[in-house]
Amino acid sequence: DFGGGTFTGSPVRAVQIGGPLGAYLPLSSSDISMDYESLLAAGGMLGHGGVVVFDESVDMAIQAKFAMEFCAFESCGKCTPCRLGSTRGAETITKIIDGVDVEGNKRLLLDLCEVMTDGSLCAMGGLTPLPVKSAMLHFPEDFESRIGVVR
Repeated sequence: DFGGGTFTGSPVRAVQIGGPLGAYLPLSSSDISMDYESLLAAGGMLGHGGVVVFDESVDMAIQAKFAMEFCAFESCGKCTPCRLGSTRGAETITKIIDGVDVEGNKRLLLDLCEVMTDGSLCAMGGLTPLPVKSAMLHFPEDFESRIGVVR
């Protein structure tokens, strides 16, 4: 109600709360309160409180790749999980998008997210998996084989 819907006027598909490393939540989560506890319970975070609304044309695999690319660009380079994990994460998502060993690469991506969460020295690397994993959880169809699929 507050933002007036999407820029295009198309139906809402996803909302990202908390900035570029916030979780992607489906429209069905739109009744969640904007507070730390409620968002944490929903698998998200409040972060800096930014809210981005995506219409039905959004490809959540591409959004997940953006999160990894953002981290790769912003990484200070001090720790390996963030520095290399974000680069390899973006490469792995590209393989998924291209239909290369989709199931194997999804497993690899989840393993990589776990290493980044547990092994990064700061919040940048530790939180980058949040939008990736939430996109995979709530929008799994965007991480399936795309051979012959036009989106």
